[in-house]
Amino acid sequence: MKQKVAVIGGGIAGLTFARCLSTNQYEVHIFEQKQEFGEVGAAISVFPNALSVMDEIGLLDPILKTSGKFENVYLKTKKGNILSKSSPKSDYPVVCIHRADLHRILLTGINAQLHKGKSVKQLANLDNGQVEVTFENGECSNFDAVIGADGIHSVVRKHIIKDGDPIYRGYNVWRGVVETNFDIGYASETYGEGQRVGIVPIKDGVYGWWATCNEAFLQDDIPEGTKNKLKRLFGDWHQPIPELMENTEKILKNSLSDRVPHKGWTKGNITLIGDAAHPTTPNLGQGGCMAIEGAYLLAQCVNKYGLSPKAYALYEKHQFPRSKEIVNESLTLGKIGQISNPILIALRNFLFKITPSSVAMKMIAKYFSYRVTELKI
Repeated sequence: MKQKVAVIGGGIAGLTFARCLSTNQYEVHIFEQKQEFGEVGAAISVFPNALSVMDEIGLLDPILKTSGKFENVYLKTKKGNILSKSSPKSDYPVVCIHRADLHRILLTGINAQLHKGKSVKQLANLDNGQVEVTFENGECSNFDAVIGADGIHSVVRKHIIKDGDPIYRGYNVWRGVVETNFDIGYASETYGEGQRVGIVPIKDGVYGWWATCNEAFLQDDIPEGTKNKLKRLFGDWHQPIPELMENTEKILKNSLSDRVPHKGWTKGNITLIGDAAHPTTPNLGQGGCMAIEGAYLLAQCVNKYGLSPKAYALYEKHQFPRSKEIVNESLTLGKIGQISNPILIALRNFLFKITPSSVAMKMIAKYFSYRVTELKI
């Protein structure tokens, strides 16, 4: 008889875990609090370290067909002056994809029972090793294990770690995806005073972009409105930044937060993956990649050692040090990118200019070259 595993959260981490878990041994139930399974209109980077997992589970081709590759990355000033150029090299390409497309690919043909509109209210570890899950609608079910893949505001994490709310890092971000009639073929990050803009090619003239600004937590854009505010903040920046923002129909806004890395992701047969375990600011572009890696790793540990303390401990032993390093380095890069002091800005830009691209590539390679699929567990 198959053991029942509940995955709380139908995002990238939860779907990847379900695809990697042995369906000969486990019956997977995925619970999504939204009324539909899907993702928001924003771009996501899928770097070689995560593509190796997609290759392992047979999803590399559909991802490459739906994504955009870029071979060069430019750092620029808001007037368009080039501070540096780098060219990431790896055995897999560097790609960017619409989050909704990646989610659709992970969801297609998945061997799991999907439950939408189901929010978790509380969890209880039972004496027999099972986990009792109570939902907001009053329903209650028992499972042999629960996987918390419910993001940075994880209800499952509250049951295990209880470390309070995420930490706001002082800047908000707007994100959008827009179709254009041009194709620049590279990615870029542009620096201003306490503001940044990133551009990534998705495919066939479609671009994802994001823009940050130092401001209050969850500050809204009234009374001027989002488009007018972005025009005021970024209207004099180099092209195609103003054009991309002006032509984007749906713009999302979030406050950037993370958590201090914390060990102890497991309690009984409940454990955490993705942003529920190690939320990070997006400055390294590794949040989704780490979610994919961790989901794969946990599934492989469970496939080999069952729903056991050994499986959970091995998973955290390998995943925690890497995720901690990424979370902390991403936080530091964000602080550097959001500098608003003119003297420090001049120093930062000067350092970017004089740093050889080989040094930057060495730092990136540390993350790109990691292959969770080659770990001996």
